[in-house]
Amino acid sequence: MRRAAQTCGALLAMAAVALAQGCAIWPLAAGATTQGPLLPAMLLNAVCGALQAVLFRLMLPRRYREPRGFTLLFLWLFCTFVPVAGGLVPLVSCAWAACFPAKRSDEDVQQVSAPEFVTYLMSRVSHGGGARLQARLVNTQVNASDRLSALVAIQSMPTRTTGTLLRDLLADPIEDVRLIAYGTLDQAENDVMQKIFRTAQELDVAQSDSERHAINRQLAELYFELIYQNLVQGAVYTHTLEQADRYARAALEINDADAALWLIRGRLALAHGAADEAARYMARAQALGFPHERLVPWLAEAAYLQRDYPRVAELIASLGHASVLPMLKPVVRYWSP
Repeated sequence: MRRAAQTCGALLAMAAVALAQGCAIWPLAAGATTQGPLLPAMLLNAVCGALQAVLFRLMLPRRYREPRGFTLLFLWLFCTFVPVAGGLVPLVSCAWAACFPAKRSDEDVQQVSAPEFVTYLMSRVSHGGGARLQARLVNTQVNASDRLSALVAIQSMPTRTTGTLLRDLLADPIEDVRLIAYGTLDQAENDVMQKIFRTAQELDVAQSDSERHAINRQLAELYFELIYQNLVQGAVYTHTLEQADRYARAALEINDADAALWLIRGRLALAHGAADEAARYMARAQALGFPHERLVPWLAEAAYLQRDYPRVAELIASLGHASVLPMLKPVVRYWSP
């Protein structure tokens, strides 16, 4: 109602101004000279044009009112040099544009929000059973018995792939889920720690250098297994890294031609963020005959941490598209020219 009243008031004011402008220029219809009423009439016409410009601007859609100065100037020129009906031209143009809008080239392009992973739709997926099980576990809206069944099912999966999920489930609102997740993680960690304990006892009674080398290597691999399976975190993770590297160094002091141990040291250095050391250890493993294609992913990771991106692309390209593992295919596609 208020907008309609304002519009009616503006229209009445424009009609009054147009009438005054018509009265100003009417005496000029029969002719005028410089000594006649020309100058006063033109001045009055300009003033009426300015008033009309202000009133017509109020009638325009909001997006057509800016920039303010140029809009008023444009309307003033129309209303002054085309008296009475000049301001109607922009209004008719705006009405035409509103009734018959032009198609913009960017109308089909819209900004949308990032898609969200909807876990409750996973039951409709006909592939990726492990993914469906994990999606069912993290969805707290699923029935508790279904979640427990999924949790029991993933116990047979490698802890390497489920360790992070199991740790997240330690804060689950369902007590049975928390207990099973904790028991699974604890069992996996205890299995490795029992092997470490027995192997360390064997190291104490080892007699020859070959036995000490083999046992130190096994201890390094076992400590590395704790890291690989995501069974340790925080300060324990750092301690495990140090222990694995300690036993690897002890084994290499006896026999430094063990290429696999140099690879383990390289992967430990990568886990610690020491890219330069990792590249050096892996270069040593390659020099000792470790297969190049198995070293490439770790060498590429070291080069990436060193910000040597051309080297990363070169290493990834050496893998080729045919022989690369399925899990590495997206990486190869990304770094391929």
